[in-house]
Amino acid sequence: MKIGLVGSGGREHAIAIALAKNNFRDELYVFASHLNPGIQSLTKHVHPGVLTDTQDILDYFQAMGVDYVVIGPEAPLMTGAVNALRKAGIPTIGATKSQARIEGSKAFMRQLLQEQIGWGSPQWRVVTDRVQAANFIERVGMVAVKPIGLTGGKGVQVMGVHLNTLDETLDIIDYWIKNDGKVLLEERLVGEEFSRMAFVSDNVIIHLPLAQDFKYAYDNDQGGMTGGMGSYTFADGLMPFLKSEDLMDADRLLQETINALVDITGENYRGFLYGQFMITKNGIRVIEYNARLGDPEAINEMLLLEADPAQVFYQIALGELENSIVHFKPKASLCKYLVPAGYPQNPGEPLTFSIDEERIKEAGFAVIYASVISQTQGKFRTLGSRTLAIAGLGPTPGEISEDMEALLSEIEPEGLRHRKDVGDANVIAHKIEKMKSIRRET
Repeated sequence: MKIGLVGSGGREHAIAIALAKNNFRDELYVFASHLNPGIQSLTKHVHPGVLTDTQDILDYFQAMGVDYVVIGPEAPLMTGAVNALRKAGIPTIGATKSQARIEGSKAFMRQLLQEQIGWGSPQWRVVTDRVQAANFIERVGMVAVKPIGLTGGKGVQVMGVHLNTLDETLDIIDYWIKNDGKVLLEERLVGEEFSRMAFVSDNVIIHLPLAQDFKYAYDNDQGGMTGGMGSYTFADGLMPFLKSEDLMDADRLLQETINALVDITGENYRGFLYGQFMITKNGIRVIEYNARLGDPEAINEMLLLEADPAQVFYQIALGELENSIVHFKPKASLCKYLVPAGYPQNPGEPLTFSIDEERIKEAGFAVIYASVISQTQGKFRTLGSRTLAIAGLGPTPGEISEDMEALLSEIEPEGLRHRKDVGDANVIAHKIEKMKSIRRET
């Protein structure tokens, strides 16, 4: 089978590893914004291009004669790559341009929840001037300030975390209004976030193991927002701070959201849906939706996916997915991104480094390449964003983290850093106690 893949980040490298599992049968063809060294080692052919150039994407995969295409990042979804490929008769995994508004427009997402579903949102308002913003803040208290469009997970700023005063908050709001004409304000929620992703193939929805992502740049949730510094899952696919009814509510929201998207667009949904949720004292709330797999969470999920990934994805693309063929390993997973020291605000000049991949593999871990390219003599060069991830499986996130930290303390390249607290057993225990306190449990 000839399989097309769009994208060149860590998520796409993880997907490529899964799709190339049977490389005697399947061939991988990739349309990429840069030459990811991990993807290059797995593919039959890579075509460098602009991810928003829909015609170039279509021309490439038609020329390669692929059987189906998997789209990894959000940008091609927003510009209609799925529409063009499907119109040309190429089965494609991904949201259509209309469906991708669930991620591309935060206002659309909030309006859909309010008007089509009727529950699941925090209090929110789209404002177009400083007075509207001040009135909303006076009514709800502290808020999260969210730019309307795509920001790669780095645009959100929260009162009491990034913004210390009302004037500072209003100044940021003014900035985004001048930039976009409007900005989304949401009440600040207190609780624990978690990620629930799903494979969606027409009327079939298969939920992936729950994951928790770490968005802030530094340990103890300090610093600015990033694309995600790491994530973990548990062997049972659950989160210890959630009750069964919490998960049922999150899954119901995913189902109702997909139903609403299909009703509004008149198009079958064949792709991924990522729900970022928070459990609060008042129940589940939607933080955001993504019309693709999350990054870094996709790294965890692809490591855990069993059976035949290429066949699973082909069935998704055709709208014929069967529940019985999708299985996940009963293990915990953990990944941690290595990033330039100043990331995300000031990643600095490109850094040339080497990484001992063989030693990482001997320790039982995988290297997932992301914002990096190969240099000569086995060296690599950073491109400014998340450079690479170290990922692995084990009994618990805490045990994996201990082993991973021991390894990274010896081999982490100078100039790169990571969050040591991702998956740490004490951090997870604190989260459990925090939710007990929020729920007023003893």
